[in-house]
Amino acid sequence: MTAVRTLFQLQRWLGIWKWQDENDTWSWMKRIYPFVLHLPLTFTQIALMWLEVITSTDLEQAGRVMYMSLTQLPLLIKIINIWYRREEAYNFMEELEKFVEPEDVRLLEREERHFGRIYYSYLGGAIIVALCGFFSVFLQDTYELPFGYYVPFEWQNSQGYFYAWGYNVLAMTVCCLSNTQLDSLGCYFMFKIGLLYRMLNIRLLALQHESETKALPELQHVFQRYTRVRLLTRQCELLVSPYVLSQVVLSAFILCFSGYRLVQMGWQQNPGLFLATLQFVAVMIVQIFLPCYYGNQLTVHANQLTNSVFNTNWLEYSVQTRKELICYMEFLKRPVKVRAGIFFEIGLPIFMKTINNAYTFFALLLNLSK
Repeated sequence: MTAVRTLFQLQRWLGIWKWQDENDTWSWMKRIYPFVLHLPLTFTQIALMWLEVITSTDLEQAGRVMYMSLTQLPLLIKIINIWYRREEAYNFMEELEKFVEPEDVRLLEREERHFGRIYYSYLGGAIIVALCGFFSVFLQDTYELPFGYYVPFEWQNSQGYFYAWGYNVLAMTVCCLSNTQLDSLGCYFMFKIGLLYRMLNIRLLALQHESETKALPELQHVFQRYTRVRLLTRQCELLVSPYVLSQVVLSAFILCFSGYRLVQMGWQQNPGLFLATLQFVAVMIVQIFLPCYYGNQLTVHANQLTNSVFNTNWLEYSVQTRKELICYMEFLKRPVKVRAGIFFEIGLPIFMKTINNAYTFFALLLNLSK
């Protein structure tokens, strides 16, 4: 539970999650705080990065900025989406908290500890990438920014450089933390829904040797809970669909331009930046993998319910109860899937397709550069 509390507390300070009480004397500050934080830093930084891409004179210069410019576009969509659906997301989280029953608490705590390890590993990896990028530029003989963007003043001198570097560090720190927190939020939503389906499976499997009189009330309770979880699944899809869609669509291009930058940079010329970019590619792959993994787990646990019902002691039940179970099994055959828009299902197959597309674009870009 500590990781989950850290996740939501960090998001509040980053202006991407609702405060628990927004009706106190500080309510007006809590409402304008997200805009005060992100407009001069996140939004302006992204605009300056794209301005640098547009004004670049050659492909190599544009490639140095393009990979990070594309990375920031999904962040823009994620922030706007969570601001627009802030009430829905907050109410959805409260529904998830109420749904857990006392006998499920131990399983929930164990699984959330596992989620917390993944969350801290992902957050730590992203912070390491940012720190390497921030300080590796000091190993160079020339003035170079950690993450290129359009600077409206002369910065390639001892005085102006640290102003440009300082803004770059501050803005990219906010962007990095916001990106990882919003990724983790979407993954947590799918993780929690998948866990609810898993709890239903456990309840059904516990009825394998029970008599009809004991099993029937529990079966009715499970099917009532299943109906509620299906509704929560639709709400989850509504919340995570925009950000996963934008992330997957642009990830192939991000990995492509990152690989191209590694080839153009070379290990011997810029060892610090080369290592930072290599770490960035690794974290980027994890960023694509996590929502695909949790979306896949949600689908797997939901689709196991049909087998779990079949494995009950239904052969010894009355004819009326067996008929009801058959009707429920037909209902459970409808696949539970979380979709990104209307284009694809969130799962491991789309992760493999994204990696394959990234390699194809990378090979094409190398041929064009020659």
